[in-house]
Amino acid sequence: MFGQTSAARMKVTVALGLSAVMAAGAVGCSQKEEGTKGKSEEKATITVSNYDRGNIPAAEGTVEENRWTKWINEHSPVTAKYVPIARAEAVKKLNVLFASGSAPDIVNDYDTGFRNSLYQQKQLMPLDDYLKYAPEYEKLLEKYPQLRKIGTKPDGKLYEIGKINEPHLQSVAFIRMDWLKKLKLEVPKTTDELLVVLKAFVEQDPDGNGKKDTYGTNMSYTSDGMVDSMFGSYGWKISSDDKIVRTWDNTLESLKFKKRLFEEGLIDKDYLADKNGAKAKQDFLNGKIGVFLPPAITNWFENTVTDVQTLRKVVPEAEIAPMAQPKSPMGQFVHHVVNPVQMTTVINAAAKNPKAAMEYINFIIKPETSLILKKGMEGEHWKKGADGFPKVIDPAKNAKELDWAMDYSMFYSIPENPLLISTTAFDVSDPDQKAGLEMLKKADEFLLNPEAQYPALSHYEHMPTLPSDLVVINTNVDKEMKDIWTKGIIGGAKYTPEQAVADAKAAWERGGGKQIEEFMNTWYKENKDRAFLGKDILELVRSQHK
Repeated sequence: MFGQTSAARMKVTVALGLSAVMAAGAVGCSQKEEGTKGKSEEKATITVSNYDRGNIPAAEGTVEENRWTKWINEHSPVTAKYVPIARAEAVKKLNVLFASGSAPDIVNDYDTGFRNSLYQQKQLMPLDDYLKYAPEYEKLLEKYPQLRKIGTKPDGKLYEIGKINEPHLQSVAFIRMDWLKKLKLEVPKTTDELLVVLKAFVEQDPDGNGKKDTYGTNMSYTSDGMVDSMFGSYGWKISSDDKIVRTWDNTLESLKFKKRLFEEGLIDKDYLADKNGAKAKQDFLNGKIGVFLPPAITNWFENTVTDVQTLRKVVPEAEIAPMAQPKSPMGQFVHHVVNPVQMTTVINAAAKNPKAAMEYINFIIKPETSLILKKGMEGEHWKKGADGFPKVIDPAKNAKELDWAMDYSMFYSIPENPLLISTTAFDVSDPDQKAGLEMLKKADEFLLNPEAQYPALSHYEHMPTLPSDLVVINTNVDKEMKDIWTKGIIGGAKYTPEQAVADAKAAWERGGGKQIEEFMNTWYKENKDRAFLGKDILELVRSQHK
């Protein structure tokens, strides 16, 4: 399993990591003592985009200048000038900068479609000839050939820098095991069994208060997507004759299931009013939901420790466990996973010093550099715990001084430094945290089921980018179909799931959907050897767990 390295090997790695951090600090002190004015003036200067999320305390400075930009420029072989990019309008702002000829040398942005558009406009610099200036990234390319595969464009050249993410689920269901035990039920293995369990959670008073005030599960905000994943209903799939087709049959089965959840009162019937999932989360924390479907898991510690502690303030006897996706009539699927290979960074074709840009990237992705940028300074922001891993000294201090700085190292591959992986946040001497870590490991095991398929054609960041005219078609028809799906759930007996699918197909064809199908199949035919599809995702994350 990922993160379960042998104790001896882990101790060596931890010692090396901590030594590197201390060495980096020593270098900084030495430079200050000796004076480096002349040397710093010889440094090349580059510009680097960095997200402005509006979360930097005024006392800490700005995106352009703060304690971490100063630290970077003191230790980096080049001087970086940061260009703040408002996160909510990143693509818009960057497009303006490129149009005016003032875009930064290094562009950091998660939007695949935007980066693809820069390539199509010949705004990007091929990196092949400059990789020698980033030996740390060369090592990553050798270890993870998927980085080169995905970062390479149709002309055969490498344009994008990316990172390897931790191989964890991005969503998973959490089930009330104490309710199951009280009602003498087992963890459901199929969607039919799940319906039986959810019905019992609603009708058999699992919380023992004598009232019918519990929900089986939740489906507000994006949580309904977890139901879709049980049925592999995510728009596209590869057919038996190796073509990309719509998942109409999968969607029908998913819609039937959702309609039963609604009509049988297994979810909050006012779920559409819960626009951000906050009510469902509060219902869960108040002990009123039996199978909680979080919209996404961005922090495993929060979901498995903090949330459980909050729930137990209301229900001290509550027992929670992650639940594997039940097998549906359409097959066995896994939950969605965090994008294992995430491209983040490109270099402007107009950059005057691409060598310096790559040297900067190389510096940031050194393990000792990213440890400081993500954990802060030892003795100030963290200390070594009994297990040898960094432990936060004062969360409030880190919130003020550090937590907002993550984007400076957004292209760093966390799994490459055992000191940074998410499992290190758990202190196993604490019973609650030990239980939370066990939940994370249990959820990881769901990925290893050899029968389970990825629930979508690929992760959305690896899907092909539609041309502008098809984007318009897709946006319009998608809105119409979403309205149809909603009607198919809440429209009563007179509007069946079968009718909803028939109406959606008609809307798709009427709105120009066939043009998108043709585009998708042309893309697949031309790129199937280079595409990073669901099977490739599972192959990589499973290899990371070995």
